[in-house]
Amino acid sequence: MVAMIIGNPYQFSIFVKIIKEWNIDESSFHNGVLIFCVDGELFPQQVLTATLSYEVPSLKEKLMDIAIDTKLFEMEKENAFIDMYNTTFPKWGPDWDNEGDINNDYRYFLSPTVLSDFGCQVYAVSNGKQIRVMAAKLEYIIEGSTHALNGLEISETFITYDYLNKIIQELDIELLKC
Repeated sequence: MVAMIIGNPYQFSIFVKIIKEWNIDESSFHNGVLIFCVDGELFPQQVLTATLSYEVPSLKEKLMDIAIDTKLFEMEKENAFIDMYNTTFPKWGPDWDNEGDINNDYRYFLSPTVLSDFGCQVYAVSNGKQIRVMAAKLEYIIEGSTHALNGLEISETFITYDYLNKIIQELDIELLKC
């Protein structure tokens, strides 16, 4: 399989490639590479093994269900990113009865597991007309079981629904290979 770059890397794109040597046989998990590109920046910046037969269908579902939130869409970049992060990974606090009451809300979270496991957080929100995609590589703080959210270097782009639908269609083609 030729490496598939879906979309414009200087805007928003997804790189997908099954690596034959990483797979035992044709019926395996379809191990390969899955990389996001947001405004010319790669997430992750190193090669990681992705189980494409799981990651691609999951990603497609997320792309088909981008949350609409005009306030968040129009918010300043760093504040919007932090709000989406805190919605996805809320912290336990005095408002909670106990830690078991904390519910993660993944409506903005686009990161496939392989990206998230290595600190690459990708979020998307829409105003109903456009989609705002934001990504950053975060440092994990073991003591607090959280990520550092200060001094973020956030990559950001805005795409149309037509553009997103083309990416989803091409992911469908890649799904057939998984």
